[in-house]
Amino acid sequence: MTKLNGRRGLTAALLISIALNLFFIGGIAFRFYLMNSSMRSEANAGRPLPPNISWLVRDLAPERQEEMRAKLGERGMEGRAARVRMFKAQRESNRLMTADPFDAEALAVALSALRDAANEYQRLSHLQTAEILSELSADERRKAVEFINRRGPRDGGPPMGREVTRRPFGGPQPLTQRQQ
Repeated sequence: MTKLNGRRGLTAALLISIALNLFFIGGIAFRFYLMNSSMRSEANAGRPLPPNISWLVRDLAPERQEEMRAKLGERGMEGRAARVRMFKAQRESNRLMTADPFDAEALAVALSALRDAANEYQRLSHLQTAEILSELSADERRKAVEFINRRGPRDGGPPMGREVTRRPFGGPQPLTQRQQ
């Protein structure tokens, strides 16, 4: 009798294991289907801008690229300086995160400086983007937006059902957890 009960238990455990595996495989397949369906194009509609503004002229005709790159260069030093300040603030924050002894107050000040530097860089970048876009035709602006939409997900894409933005120094960060 014990052999029969042991065999039934083993068969039941095997059937439960197969059912669970099929359930999880179905869930993975469904998620893959959703990511490759029309929901994917909707998710791409809110993509963040690339980290620098050279993407604006990437798909233009070569002579138009040269013209617009000259205009980008006129304001480029201001943006580069803001970006350097942001990277320095990030390095200081990283240093303070691992400092021994740990100084929470100094880290809070450094993170505030990082936030300010990142906001200033983003402000300048958006200002320059608007200036360049104002000089492009409607067709050229459409091509710029198409470039953003075809970039594809980085770092494997966002988790299902969560809007994601990019941190200036790393992978995705859910908006619900982003510090304002």
